[in-house]
Amino acid sequence: SSSIPASSYRLGAISAPLHEIYPKPLYNALSYAITEHFEKQMPGFLFEDALLHGVETRTSSPLRLVRNRTTLQAGGVDNLYPAGEGAGFAGGIVSAAVDGLVVANAIKAKFLTGDGDGNGNAFKSSKSIGFDY
Repeated sequence: SSSIPASSYRLGAISAPLHEIYPKPLYNALSYAITEHFEKQMPGFLFEDALLHGVETRTSSPLRLVRNRTTLQAGGVDNLYPAGEGAGFAGGIVSAAVDGLVVANAIKAKFLTGDGDGNGNAFKSSKSIGFDY
């Protein structure tokens, strides 16, 4: 459809035919999950004005990407910083936010402030949020 309901997403939304974008097995799996599982477990999840903004799961990642413990860069890939729940480094929104801050500090250390040892190795934060990170 060319007309879609209003969205609170600040960048807006456009209509897209998922059955044409995604491979058939993925589209079928999404369609089945939304109609046969989500709607039955959470009545009202599926309704006429619903918008699917992107593919996102509500579960933790079943895998963990490899990242260097010091630089936080992906193993073998410079300047790629896996972070948060999807990369396997968090188990919820709060821990994903904390991991995002840790990774942001590592990126800042490498590219912006010179904090760290000059090799992209961030120094441990001196701020405390109740636990070491």
